[in-house]
Amino acid sequence: MKDFVKLMLLLILCLITGCSPTYRLNRLLALHPELKVPDTLFIRDSLILPQVQVDTMFDFKTIRDTVVIEKDRLQIKLSRIHDTLFLTGQCKGDTVYITRKIPVEKIKIVKADKIDNLISKLPWIVIGLICLILLFVFIRLLPKQ
Repeated sequence: MKDFVKLMLLLILCLITGCSPTYRLNRLLALHPELKVPDTLFIRDSLILPQVQVDTMFDFKTIRDTVVIEKDRLQIKLSRIHDTLFLTGQCKGDTVYITRKIPVEKIKIVKADKIDNLISKLPWIVIGLICLILLFVFIRLLPKQ
């Protein structure tokens, strides 16, 4: 009786402990590489450039009026007040968009038909039938009191 209980516990323990899903997936992908589908993720990041502004002044007696220089985002202004020349530079802020391509592998999901589903469950059905037969034989062999 004790040997049978130990054998049943060992059998149940073997059935409960199995491979982890990660290991099973890696093994499946190693056997069937056609299930891996290459794919590309597009990630769009934005980089915000802040506005930069600098002021300076120096003595310059030859400029008589205000001069403004503008190009795209840059504006420089020279203005003379009495004996001092003011130089003001300003670069407007901007946003730069960066699109990155990241290659990844995606797993293609293939649904099994009814025959494949039955075949995959067949070992569990056989193990269940063997356990039932062993249990029936064990109950028959027990001495009646």
